[in-house]
Amino acid sequence: MIHLIVDTDIVSYIFKWHPSAPHYIELLAGNEVAISFVTPAEMRFGALEAGWGIRRTNLLERFLSRFMVYYPDDRLCAVWAEIKHESNQKGHPISTHDAWIAATALNLRAALFTNNTKHFAHLERLKLYGNTRSL
Repeated sequence: MIHLIVDTDIVSYIFKWHPSAPHYIELLAGNEVAISFVTPAEMRFGALEAGWGIRRTNLLERFLSRFMVYYPDDRLCAVWAEIKHESNQKGHPISTHDAWIAATALNLRAALFTNNTKHFAHLERLKLYGNTRSL
């Protein structure tokens, strides 16, 4: 069973070995983790935009291959629509990417590990593991 969906910001920090990366790895240790399909897409887009060469791109691909990735199905699409609707109703529009990541966590009944808790805090059903709420 997946305990945590890891947001793109955390995955990116670990890949780039941001100063907080060891702390994130420590927090993830012992948990069953996965990522939304959005995370590899965002990271590959960032690599293209930054003009990474083949060596660094291959490193990224090897890094991403270590994660279990969840792809959309009909149920996930329904949860995504609910999140977008709820966010709009609450006057807190959520980005398409963030909505997919949140929907993945909700659909799997997993917590979302993110540095951007403010993007998700209005979603009361979503368990956040980050700055303001924890497991």
